[in-house]
Amino acid sequence: MLPQMASYNTPLDWSRIPMKATDFEYRHQTLIHQFIVAAAFLIYLVQRDDIVWRFVKDSTQPRELERSLFAIATLFIAAGAAICISARAYHTAEGVAAVGPYRYLRHPRHIGDLVYAIGLGSLAPLWGFVILVAGEGLRVFRVIRREDDHSQSLSTPPPLARDPAWGKAFRQEAIKCGIFLTMIVFLFTLNDRIAEILLGTSFLIGLLANAPVFSRSTGIDPSS
Repeated sequence: MLPQMASYNTPLDWSRIPMKATDFEYRHQTLIHQFIVAAAFLIYLVQRDDIVWRFVKDSTQPRELERSLFAIATLFIAAGAAICISARAYHTAEGVAAVGPYRYLRHPRHIGDLVYAIGLGSLAPLWGFVILVAGEGLRVFRVIRREDDHSQSLSTPPPLARDPAWGKAFRQEAIKCGIFLTMIVFLFTLNDRIAEILLGTSFLIGLLANAPVFSRSTGIDPSS
């Protein structure tokens, strides 16, 4: 019995815990992101108020405070979308050169995804916000760990910079652009029904814009 009791005091070997994305996670990043978003917004089945309204509805001026907080969330969405679009525009198939946002951030697209998730979470219930931000944070962390391990194993330098592919970048981030426009409209109307319609429309337009990507069943563009 004593040896077994002593084993409980053995330090946890963190190196044995997988902290980087699996092949499936890496090849299906978009799919996993969509599952996280879906799980976050399914919380509406049990919680009817979004996180912003939950905390402002009992204030003396709930609508003004709600509009102010959603304005901040819109800035997060805009910043996240802008970072992701710029990162995709300057990304190369084999690696990235130190141009565009890569001058300042090592993994700008993943950082942009996380910033965007914080803004998008404002539309979800409290626990939906937690699921979205925590889920995206964990996903981004694991993908970054995998990419860092891969880059350390490469002996060749990154390719030279090329002209940014803005058209392709905007197409790949069409959903984020649509969500940003949705938030602009919502700021003026504060109408949940209009927001729901625009959110659904943005999602469908994004899927159509990226149909060639999804048809390859990879979840992400191999060149991104």
